[in-house]
Parts: sequence; C-alpha cells; structure tokens
Amino acid sequence: MNQIRQKIEYRGENMGEIILLDKTKADVLLSLGFRYKERKIDNKNAYVFLQTQELMKELGRHYDSSSFLVQKNICF
Repeated sequence: MNQIRQKIEYRGENMGEIILLDKTKADVLLSLGFRYKERKIDNKNAYVFLQTQELMKELGRHYDSSSFLVQKNICF
C-alpha cells in the first residue's frame, strides 16, 4: 500500500498543465493520442493538456517553448 501511495505522490509532484492557444497545434497533439480540455482564458479558447513526460517530449520535438505555457497547478 505504501508503494502505491509513493508512486501516486511522485507522479503528482511533477504534474501540471500545458496550455496552448492554437487549436491547430492542439489538434495535432490530439491526433497523437494526447487529450485536452477546452477552457476560456481572457475570453480566448485555450486547450489544456495534463503534463506528462511523453507530452513534453513531443512539444520539444515539434514546437518552440513560446508555443505553449506550463502551469504547475492543475485546475479542475
């Protein structure tokens, strides 16, 4: 039981949100198997992904760091 709890806590420690404002880029990531939720930020559509190592690798390969925002907290 403690091992499961440690794994959950460890995974949650580095988890945040990745926010894109470009629907085309968000849809490319969606086609690669990453899911997003739409959210309004300053009256603009934003596409919010859960931060994972796999997603960060894809972002690093295809987009520069100005294409997305990393938010350390998750908003439900």
